[in-house]
Amino acid sequence: MTDEYYSVVQKPARDIPAPAGWRHAEQFDPFEAYLGPYFDRVHDGVREFAFIVDDRHTNAAGVTHGGALMTFADAALGYAIWEATDRSPCVTVGQQTTFLAAANVGDLVTCRPEVVRKTREIIFMRADFKVSDRIVFTATAVWRIWPKS
Repeated sequence: MTDEYYSVVQKPARDIPAPAGWRHAEQFDPFEAYLGPYFDRVHDGVREFAFIVDDRHTNAAGVTHGGALMTFADAALGYAIWEATDRSPCVTVGQQTTFLAAANVGDLVTCRPEVVRKTREIIFMRADFKVSDRIVFTATAVWRIWPKS
């Protein structure tokens, strides 16, 4: 691989500008710094999340790699849980993803995570992930809420 390849693949999230109307989401996970950046905004009173597909996110077929989309889903649902639990630490117990269509380089993938159910220790989440009005994939997840000390 060339140095040029690695400079593109390893481009930190902070170097990629947010689309108009969006801001960089707060970064917690070092892994996401190289896969993102992820963006957020409040639209119609609901917090939404997004990321722009670039060459780093593609598979051998030239479309967005499912792993990149699942990582974005985990991050977006995690951001929403952070708010829903008053910033309690949480971990993913399980996530199910269903892919419905391809996302391509240049696409802005967005979602509006929803809390389906919340107990003292478990929170159930879901979201549709879209490019414009087209659903690209859906994700449901179960998270464990750690007790606050």
